[in-house]
Amino acid sequence: MTAKVMKENFKYRLIGSIRMQRLVISTLQKFPEDIQKTISGSCWFISSFEDGWAFVLRGSDIKKSESVIFLSDELLEEDVGQIRYTIAHEIAHVILKHKNSIGFVQNKSEVKKQEQQAHGLA
Repeated sequence: MTAKVMKENFKYRLIGSIRMQRLVISTLQKFPEDIQKTISGSCWFISSFEDGWAFVLRGSDIKKSESVIFLSDELLEEDVGQIRYTIAHEIAHVILKHKNSIGFVQNKSEVKKQEQQAHGLA
């Protein structure tokens, strides 16, 4: 999938600097096309952006079938290899349908297993 088509598929779900958007798209392009379509069609990537300090997302903005991946400013200051690995790792969590520990208690072995699985796919 071309970068232009992928960006169109993300629509409004790619929120952040131009650099962050390019890194997400170029990382996602390394995955098979079916995964590219799934992620760009159902996943939000959010980080800080140049022209705003804050923004609001309402519960109705995010569909139940969608995922949100937050990329910290600190991550985006790392080397490109680390950034791409982290993006790929988080995409892997989405693909593998892993549960989030926020609002859901997971034991250490379950978290470790999920991290190993995501690492293997990234």
